[in-house]
Amino acid sequence: MKRTIVTKGERVPRRNEWVPRRVVATVFVLALVSMLLPRSARADRKYFVETYTPYLAPAGELELETWLTSRSGKAEDQGSTAWEWRQEFEYSITNRLTAAAYLNFDQPGGGALRFKAPSLEFIYALADPGRIPGHPALYLETTESGEELELEPKLLLAHRSRRFVGAMNLVGEFEFRHNDEELLEDGTVMRKAWAWRVVGGAAYELSSRVSAGVEGRYVAEYPNFGPRSGSAFSLGPVFNVQAGEVQIGVGVLRQLRGSPHTSGDLNLDEFERTQVRAIIGVEL
Repeated sequence: MKRTIVTKGERVPRRNEWVPRRVVATVFVLALVSMLLPRSARADRKYFVETYTPYLAPAGELELETWLTSRSGKAEDQGSTAWEWRQEFEYSITNRLTAAAYLNFDQPGGGALRFKAPSLEFIYALADPGRIPGHPALYLETTESGEELELEPKLLLAHRSRRFVGAMNLVGEFEFRHNDEELLEDGTVMRKAWAWRVVGGAAYELSSRVSAGVEGRYVAEYPNFGPRSGSAFSLGPVFNVQAGEVQIGVGVLRQLRGSPHTSGDLNLDEFERTQVRAIIGVEL
């Protein structure tokens, strides 16, 4: 969770109460347009890099994925690019349940690469494909770094129609600190926080190997479960290339609007201007 941390003597930025109803609606529209079309079944593919689909691999399948994410334009990085690297090992326990383990590394802007924490992930489809509209699935990810415990539940929705795919995730993030080393804007100790996100997109299969689409994300954060501290809406293109047992996804999210405004219409104190993510998956 990204947030503004200050110490005594720092200036507290003015809060902006902009409510992004239109941009939140944009994320929903991107996903729902193709979800209204007739359904069709196709082989599983990760069409997006931010949005999960509930289409799970068959039981017994093992997959290795490498996630590489760059974040640039955030004020605290002073022109440097921050990096995240996640190594994922995913196993399909049944046709409707998968489990995954992650090793998470990060590199702050201008800093050194470091190991952050391990994570565990579970995805459970509520029914077999086609039984329930939207093919809903439940997602839970847990991360314990020693400094904080993070819980990230999601509701995954998606729909295929011929060559179109629409997907949407409703996401919650809950964070519980184990120390009192971080301070918020008003000087209070950061002990817990929650955020909610809506991510979604629509993609089109250009061929059996290549898909292209657009993906959006809205996020709002609430330190100490109190008032909203900041929000941002981002949008950008996403591509997937699949060849045999290997697939590569690349996506770019560009912040279009943020609150409170710190640079034009953007919030660059708490969120990056641009995120670029690449995912390489290998079926073992």
